[in-house]
Amino acid sequence: MRFLAPALLMLATAPVAAQTTAPAAPVAAPAPVKLTPEQETKLTALGKTYTRWFFAGLADSLAGVFDAGMLAKAEGVAGITAMMQQISERAGFPTKVLVEKLTYRNGMPQYWYEAEFSEFSNEPVVVRWVMNAEGKVIGSGMNPKSAAPKPDGV
Repeated sequence: MRFLAPALLMLATAPVAAQTTAPAAPVAAPAPVKLTPEQETKLTALGKTYTRWFFAGLADSLAGVFDAGMLAKAEGVAGITAMMQQISERAGFPTKVLVEKLTYRNGMPQYWYEAEFSEFSNEPVVVRWVMNAEGKVIGSGMNPKSAAPKPDGV
């Protein structure tokens, strides 16, 4: 079964903005975060929870932990629900968890969940939740492992 990578990247893409006469100011990237071991443990637990919510179809719960910018990119609860349905239809459900860990991407904490899926046997799928120090989701992605952006230092 062909895996539709663009559908998996839906949460990571921003909607097209209306054209204006003045150029918009560039959006600053979040400042890199240095976490304590206790904070890393907390964010790892939150990442596991967010992943469980995603596969359980709890879009409203996920929407509550997205920061405002991320929720807008996802197009709210309806957009999150649509993505959940697309992933389920194309990849199926996780059959074997291979890796669960906290990594960093561009200096920001990122929960990395790698698993084999029932309807996508080509390679593992990676679910990523990029979080701020408080555990709010500021970015996410789902890709076949070969297309997932590498964590810092890899």
